[in-house]
Amino acid sequence: MNTKQRTIEVFTAGCPVCRETLELVQKTVSGCGCEVIERRCEGETCCAPAISYGVKALPSIVVNGKIVFEGRPTPEQAREFLTLKP
Repeated sequence: MNTKQRTIEVFTAGCPVCRETLELVQKTVSGCGCEVIERRCEGETCCAPAISYGVKALPSIVVNGKIVFEGRPTPEQAREFLTLKP
C-alpha cells in the first residue's frame, strides 16, 4: 500500500452498519499514515461537512474531500478504493 498521507472521513449515524464501516476503513488503511475521522451526523453536528461534500447516504466515505463510496463496502471494495495504485 502506498504510504501517501490522506484524510479519510467516514460519515456515520452511529448504527451498527456505520460502526462496521468505520472499523473496516480503519483496518484497511492501518499503517499507511492516513488520518481517519468519524463524522457522526446527528442533528447539526456534521451537516455542514456533509452538505459541502454532497453526502446523501450513510455511511459515506470521503477521501481528501471526494466521496469515494456510499453504503457499507465489502473488504475487497474497501481495498480497491482506499489503496493507492503506484
